[in-house]
Amino acid sequence: MKTAVGIDDITFYGSTMAVDATALTIARGGTERDARRLRLLRRSLPPSFEDPVTLAVNAARALQGAADPDRYGLLIVATESGVDYAKPLSSYVHKHLGLTHRCRHLEVKHACYAGTAALRLAADWVGANPAKSALVITTDMARRLFHDPGEPAEGAGAVAMAVTADPRVLVLDDENGVAAREVYDVMRPTPVLETIHSGLSLAAYLDLFELAWAGYREAAGADVFAEFAHVIYHTPITPLVQQAHGLLLEAADPDADPAESFTRMVLPSLTYTQELGNTYSGSLWTTLAALVDHAPSVTPGTRIGLYSYGSGSCAEFFSGRFGSAARETVAGHRLAEQLAARRLVDVAEYERIVLDTERSLTQAQFKPDPSLAEGLYEAAYAGRGLLVLDNVADHYRTYRWS
Repeated sequence: MKTAVGIDDITFYGSTMAVDATALTIARGGTERDARRLRLLRRSLPPSFEDPVTLAVNAARALQGAADPDRYGLLIVATESGVDYAKPLSSYVHKHLGLTHRCRHLEVKHACYAGTAALRLAADWVGANPAKSALVITTDMARRLFHDPGEPAEGAGAVAMAVTADPRVLVLDDENGVAAREVYDVMRPTPVLETIHSGLSLAAYLDLFELAWAGYREAAGADVFAEFAHVIYHTPITPLVQQAHGLLLEAADPDADPAESFTRMVLPSLTYTQELGNTYSGSLWTTLAALVDHAPSVTPGTRIGLYSYGSGSCAEFFSGRFGSAARETVAGHRLAEQLAARRLVDVAEYERIVLDTERSLTQAQFKPDPSLAEGLYEAAYAGRGLLVLDNVADHYRTYRWS
């Protein structure tokens, strides 16, 4: 009998600051109506003494397993925000989580699909080593993007997932549908430049969705949609997810009311995305955490569909069933409280922080200046055991605990 494998625990870290999405939209010449259309409330903003490494470590602390340092035999960090073209970001994460030398680690990149790719690799490894666990972390930060149409929607954050046999949160099904096609829609050709061809990216997302869904349906059966209580999607912007769900209904349940179906099957999963913005490789997985926390139908064995897309491009539609203790497990992380505790900053402070963070990623010598966010370190970090960037010397990054 095949071992059930999947996500035993999941949590995220959205850092300690946020900027109001409506205020940012208006500051860039948009309107309140434009902001409402995106259904965004805020987007996360790390201070310049945080980076993709600290986001990853601070997300994973709750899954660290200090009582069993050998718990994890594999660490995979998914990111399109790496801090070096050779050294994997996972090496810093491995060190600061205190994982043993027996835990192999690597960094993977495929835009927003990387988190799903990492989970798939980890699940296959656990399937072959069911007595062991793997740790998958997604960590990403938007680049400057000042005045780009996508600026209000692009956020920051990290998701950490423990992958095990007999998981409590989500058991992965065997069936999947994959679609891949080279597309030059979103890219980061330098450490600070993020270029978004919005129209091309949105079209590729939907084109590959139809292909991936067709492949999944061929593997799982023509009537499989009827088994889903919910469907969750990689969510760069909510209107795109609404379009994808409409395409799904056209193919699988043409008599359904699109608005009712979206409200019932999808909307509960968007609660945290509305607070974080697009977290890139972690976007799909923040929707899973939100669904578990907010949907009424999270019971063992309930089946859901998942759609993952990454620019460049690769997409996958797959499914899973809630494990034995999904709601209790995720509730213990108090994710909504974490988001509510962030400091809300104005647009001018947001811009200062983004520019200083850019310097931290590009300069050979850099020392973070906590005073740029006055009082934040004392209020949100001091004595709380969070990892922060201490210094950059000759491009080598050193970290310390707050």
